[in-house]
Amino acid sequence: MSTYILSIIFAAVVLLIAALISNAIKYEGGANPKDPGKRKMWFWVFAIINPALFYVIAAFVMVPSSRKESEQWMDALPVSTIVGFVVFILLGFVLSKIFKNGKLGNWF
Repeated sequence: MSTYILSIIFAAVVLLIAALISNAIKYEGGANPKDPGKRKMWFWVFAIINPALFYVIAAFVMVPSSRKESEQWMDALPVSTIVGFVVFILLGFVLSKIFKNGKLGNWF
């Protein structure tokens, strides 16, 4: 598979994990609830973890065995990591606007 496709799939999976954690954080009552800040923090933590973890896994675990394929893989890896990061942010933004009255609406 292409590194770009794997990066997008990986970003979607990490975004799903971020959404599950955000939904697990309970609403806090009162005048100054801290739960929106917690949800936003977890989104951005996973936004940082996403490219770092993908790069490490792709560079050390998923590298093809042939030399030519390995060189092509490593050449495309930095760009595909950035693509995965951008996809994560864009999908997160779209989800936060779709669910603006829900827990995911606190991401942005």
